[in-house]
Amino acid sequence: MDASANPAFGRRAGRCPSSSGRKGGTAPLHERKNVSMGEIILVRHGQASFGAADYDKLSPLGHEQSEWLGSYFADHDMRFDTVFRGDLLRHRETFEGIASRCPLPEPRVDARFNELNYDLIQDAYLVAEGHAAPRNREEFLHHFPLIFEHWAERQVDFEHETFNVFAERVENAMRAALVPDQTTLIVTSGGVIGVALRELLGLTVRKCAELILNIHNSSIHRLRYECSSLRLAEFNACPHLAARERTHARTFI
Repeated sequence: MDASANPAFGRRAGRCPSSSGRKGGTAPLHERKNVSMGEIILVRHGQASFGAADYDKLSPLGHEQSEWLGSYFADHDMRFDTVFRGDLLRHRETFEGIASRCPLPEPRVDARFNELNYDLIQDAYLVAEGHAAPRNREEFLHHFPLIFEHWAERQVDFEHETFNVFAERVENAMRAALVPDQTTLIVTSGGVIGVALRELLGLTVRKCAELILNIHNSSIHRLRYECSSLRLAEFNACPHLAARERTHARTFI
């Protein structure tokens, strides 16, 4: 799909056209003519195998999270016109878990929805600043925004994908996925979701990093398209993990 044929991702919210033709007037939504609407549902993958030899596969809990999310979609009769996913194993396994409980269209695999390479970015930061790697979550929470800022501000020092290149591929992928009058499901990663929301909400790099730190595995992020603009309608929702017996499944890593 040609991205140029789709509405601009991240366009600032504007005024809806008035069906009455009155200058500055805004008709009730149900009375408006030729107003395209649509939704993008971003889902972060289920818990991956942190600490294992191969991180890029779901843990047993990650498989459960994905299946529970699929059951939630099915129970609430949520239907999707199009599905995209990254080409990482954890994206495929998350999609398969959702699809095992909820009928979904065949996904379009798009590597632009893949996660940033955090290990390379962290290594470049540690070498440049002379720091040791974070040893626990408290140190990780402190270092992650600094690492993100270093990546964004010192691109000439980084030999791999720069922040701007990553942000551009995310924007282009979102642009391609946005289809007016349709609901699109995207199975991706936390960094992609965070940078997409940074563009949408006008966040600083640091605020974007802090946002990413709080994105749950298998969480739902709903973007609503109306009046030629995307708006954030729901962030980090985990209704499939709301039951008390599933509190252990509200994971970040």
